Amino acid sequence: MHIFIAIFTLAFATILQTTIFVEMKLLQGSADFVLLTLLGWILHERTEAHWQWGIVAGVFTGFASEIPIGVTVSGYLLVVLVIQFLHSKIWQAPMVILFVSIIVASILMMSLQAIYLIIVGVPLPILEALNLVILPSVILNMLFILPIYALMGELVKVVYRGGGE
Repeated sequence: MHIFIAIFTLAFATILQTTIFVEMKLLQGSADFVLLTLLGWILHERTEAHWQWGIVAGVFTGFASEIPIGVTVSGYLLVVLVIQFLHSKIWQAPMVILFVSIIVASILMMSLQAIYLIIVGVPLPILEALNLVILPSVILNMLFILPIYALMGELVKVVYRGGGE
């Protein structure tokens, strides 16, 4: 059941990311709606199937972008691993873990993508990428995480019939 919810939710998130959120730019950075959706699911207490959500998110993002599926799947799985570790250490402060998670996950995903681009030979000035893409994307992700987290909380309540907090 969780995998069907993941497929539907992350497919919808991928569609929104490739059509609407890609146009909402701050400098050259844009919000990663799939990452926000994944974090919104992971950070609720009673949720399960985090690894499956990470794989589905990576596959959909890989299909929707020019980054290979292997890079996106491994990136989202690494995000799941790191966020679960952070959540186990900072579990009593939900707002702190929410913002720390989005900062860490955003930087992690964009760094993996930048490393891939450098490996395949794309000339990527690191300081420009940091100032024009990574930091603005982190700011946008921080703006959008609260409403996404609330929406995912409602989905958790429906799936688990009693709440996810």
